[in-house]
Amino acid sequence: MSMSKQYQDFDASTVPLEESNLIEASAGTGKTYSIAILVLRLVLEKKLSIKEILMVTFTKAAVAELEERVRLFIRSAHKYAGGAPITDDNITQLVQQAIDLRGAAVVKQQLTDAVLFLDETSVLTIHSFCQQALNEFAFETFQLFGAEMVPDLSPVIEEELNKFWRRNITTLPAGLLLQLWHEDLQQHIREVLENHLSGKIYPGFQDNTLYTITRAKQEAWQQQLAALHEQVTAAEEALYGYITDNEGLLRNLCESNAYAKKGLLPSLSSPTAFAEAVRSKKSTGYVVKLFPDLLQHIARYDAAAEARESAIQLIYHQLYYLAIQEAGKGIGQFKERNNVLGYDDLIHNLHYALTARNSSKLTAVLRRKYKAVFIDEFQDTDRQQFEIFDHAFGTDTILFYIGDPKQSIYAWRKADIFTYFKARDTVKHLYGMNHNYRSSVQMIAGMNQFFLPEDGFDTFFFEQQDNAIHYIPVDSPVPNTKGDLQQAGVTLPAFTIFSLPKTSLLLEAVATQVALLLQDTRYQINKKGEQRQVIPSDIGILVRTGKQGREVKSALTRLGIPSVTIDDSKVLQSEEANYLLYLMEAIARPDRSSINRALLSPFTGFDRAQILLLDDGAVLELFTRYKNRWQQDGIYTALMDFVADFNVKQVLLTLQSENGERIITNLYQLMELVHQAESRKNLSIPELLSWLQRGIDGMLAEGDEYTQRMESDEEAVKIVTIHKSKGLEYNIVLAPFLDFTENKTQEFVSFRDPASGDYIGIERSRLTEEQLVWQQQQAEQENRRLLYVAITRAVYVCYIFRNLYYKASTLATFLNALPNTDSPLMVFRNEGPAAPVRPYRQAADARTPAVMHPIRFSLQEENWRKMSYTMLAAKPEHQAPPRSFPLAEAYDNFIFHLLQRGAKTGNFLHFIFENIHFGDDSRWNSWLEEAIRRYVPGQEDVYLPMLHEMLHQVLYTNIGGAGEPFTLADVAWQKRMTEFEFDFPVPSFPPEALHALSDDQFSILIRSLHGLPGNELEGMMNGKIDLFFEHGGRYYILDWKSNYLGNDPDQYSPAALVKTMNENNYHLQYLIYTLAVKKYLESRLRHFDYDTQFGGVIYLFVRGVRANSDSGIFTHRPPLEKILALEKILG
Repeated sequence: MSMSKQYQDFDASTVPLEESNLIEASAGTGKTYSIAILVLRLVLEKKLSIKEILMVTFTKAAVAELEERVRLFIRSAHKYAGGAPITDDNITQLVQQAIDLRGAAVVKQQLTDAVLFLDETSVLTIHSFCQQALNEFAFETFQLFGAEMVPDLSPVIEEELNKFWRRNITTLPAGLLLQLWHEDLQQHIREVLENHLSGKIYPGFQDNTLYTITRAKQEAWQQQLAALHEQVTAAEEALYGYITDNEGLLRNLCESNAYAKKGLLPSLSSPTAFAEAVRSKKSTGYVVKLFPDLLQHIARYDAAAEARESAIQLIYHQLYYLAIQEAGKGIGQFKERNNVLGYDDLIHNLHYALTARNSSKLTAVLRRKYKAVFIDEFQDTDRQQFEIFDHAFGTDTILFYIGDPKQSIYAWRKADIFTYFKARDTVKHLYGMNHNYRSSVQMIAGMNQFFLPEDGFDTFFFEQQDNAIHYIPVDSPVPNTKGDLQQAGVTLPAFTIFSLPKTSLLLEAVATQVALLLQDTRYQINKKGEQRQVIPSDIGILVRTGKQGREVKSALTRLGIPSVTIDDSKVLQSEEANYLLYLMEAIARPDRSSINRALLSPFTGFDRAQILLLDDGAVLELFTRYKNRWQQDGIYTALMDFVADFNVKQVLLTLQSENGERIITNLYQLMELVHQAESRKNLSIPELLSWLQRGIDGMLAEGDEYTQRMESDEEAVKIVTIHKSKGLEYNIVLAPFLDFTENKTQEFVSFRDPASGDYIGIERSRLTEEQLVWQQQQAEQENRRLLYVAITRAVYVCYIFRNLYYKASTLATFLNALPNTDSPLMVFRNEGPAAPVRPYRQAADARTPAVMHPIRFSLQEENWRKMSYTMLAAKPEHQAPPRSFPLAEAYDNFIFHLLQRGAKTGNFLHFIFENIHFGDDSRWNSWLEEAIRRYVPGQEDVYLPMLHEMLHQVLYTNIGGAGEPFTLADVAWQKRMTEFEFDFPVPSFPPEALHALSDDQFSILIRSLHGLPGNELEGMMNGKIDLFFEHGGRYYILDWKSNYLGNDPDQYSPAALVKTMNENNYHLQYLIYTLAVKKYLESRLRHFDYDTQFGGVIYLFVRGVRANSDSGIFTHRPPLEKILALEKILG
């Protein structure tokens, strides 16, 4: 590394709180603890409010951990300032120093204020910080107000990619497409596009170039490839013809040479095989001497084939450039049209505002808001992220970067170790944290030997570069209270290294070693004079991929060892997703074939013989019922019926021993996801099936909800990917897959260009020799950092399993440098451990007979419920009017006869009214077409003109009320809030008290709520108002109703609607809504006056509304006295 600056030892209690600083914190050195101490010091010494301190880290889990630690330290300090004892000596010392300097009363007030503002603590992910800055300072960052952050843009990317495919690939001439086609073509276009969107440069693409593929260009390509194909064919015929025609000569030549006789002669009967055999040995002396004419034919054929392949690759490049241009433009237009941002946009937009526009106003407001900034996990930043923090807070702010370059393992998402080096050179102060508080004395010594096996060892493969990462031996704190892991009273070596010839033996050895640790009572964890046996949660098995994790889990399951997987596997790519798709297809189209395929799955446990014994009629009836449930109540209800009818939970958890918990966890998560997709996107049955199929096919799905959940929280061995293990620790680590090698089958690779600092995404075949060196070096550097992260998770011991199949690997580099002899720190084994006699569960059951005792408990708030109008209101009992017959007048026929009854029509109308601009009919068409596509596909010709008519009837009729009459078309777009959701707390009250709100005209009916102790309710009142708006200085509540009351507008008259409101118990609904709005307006308007500022409630029964008529319209402003009476009942 550059030694222009020297590292100083870091002490969180004394380090100066000034200027810019970088803290290099090795694994296990307690950086989260140190950040929390620094925050406390800023409050005490710099008198900063907790609101003025920004803490940024890179995962939600890290945010939660850091925020929890800061809250704990502030509360502990406040507790000590108040005279109560605490256990942390550092906090005690800091508070006492402040008291001695400024007095107890002042310090206590400071800490009291800090505790009060803890909910305003700014601990954020990088994306949350960028989003907050863009929203809060929209003017300074040149953003549109109210931009929405969308975590998953994959449907948009997929849609634009499909458009590109339809427009530009499927329209290519058949002959040309035949020569270009390969099964991964669409996937390759997707990779290029996604790399470009993530900020990786695709070489050759120019933003300022307009790419087109004209018909003339296609014809030129086709002619070029046809000519090249002819040349290849001619060269191929000449090559194989030469072999066939000269078989005797070639045989004699082969027999004349021992090497040729052995290596070439056996393939002579096949011209293709013989040509390939000679080609593979064309550089050897005997081949050059024996077959000069044949080598010329091979050279001509290879040159022709290479020319053709080069031409095809150039065409691919043009297609990729066009895809980037067209799909990228389409995605950008979607974001602009819908005012949405993706994760990368958040960073790019803030970076642009700070750097390209050089916004001094933005810098000023950010520095005014935050006086001190901590950037945790700094080694995982990229160049743009660093430049954001450097421009915003590099001067005039207390700035701490905290990270460990040895743990930078996210190069695939542009984490840039060279950005770390740049920051290291630019900050004012450098500090190092080198005391490992995580591991035992034995483990620390073992790690020092492993990572630095000999003097001058290049641990992180920087090959004498000026900027490099070096391994500096870490120190153990004195005293180290971690203890050790013993076997029969003897401390175990830090490392046990097994070398095995193949993966199957390696997996078997891992499971066996875990079983021994759990079953052999001689293994004991010794800590602070107390000993205990190893339990499953002591053990972490670290893997590189989800597939490896599943293999390990399967091996553990065979020995009865409970385990859970923690990785980034996407549940949509699980086997269960396929089985769920089969099930949903069978429900959507129930027939014998599809049903049998759906039932032949782990969900039912049926085999083929059992399928044949099923009653086809009964099963078909079940699946028909599931389809009806799907149509009426949604997919989740239908799937839950299936789970109950086929005892899925029992099959998986009791009858199936292997992976039952994993399967049912994935099933339930998938059910939630399809339900979420159905409800949020209003997907029809075919659309939902298509969405799930796209997910299975690899649709990019961002968000935690798509990551597989842990299948159990019981006492179990943890199987964790190395990336997920960062920040975690395990008493015992097993690492079976550290033989990292280059993946030469990967078509697309990425690397950082050292000259420009740009990240490049490119086909491996296009790499220059120099680029290949860079790519391979950076990949190996990251592999070594992965190795470091894996091993440093261990507290006591680490079991490493080397696969001898890989002669040259990252792990082999270290092991080859170590002395291959046993020592107190390391032992080497060439065979796996001996398996225990009995599986773990049987042995555990034999030791500890299961005695289950019932758990008796009572809820502290037994009557607490989430309440709503629907929960409280008695269900109306009235006869629905008969269905309308066809009517002569077109609009009446549509609104009364064609427009179906039911919840689907309600959702259909709500979607329209929520999205259209009431006063601008020029924009109606696109929203109406979208509504038809979602809810009544294929009906555009019938529905579109009638829906336009409906909107004119509803939006241009006069609505009375407390103020002057108006039309909805008069209501300004910015004065509307659709789907206005509210929650307010309700203390204990008797529900029957609501009956008192009835009067001579309006009735309130409350349902019987059985089983409530004391017949009282409490909890949270929740509701969602269709439309809340302001017009003419008054605030209104509006509810859209699609109720069918008859086929004549007279049946929707004001008098008829009063009866309908009573029959449906709607009066209770609007009273609750009015109370919620009153509470809201009182909290937002300083002098809100109900009588002059609340306009009332409006219920629009859409089928009956007619312009210039009062039919279909119910309006009412409840007297303030009635709202106050409701408020009194509800506390």
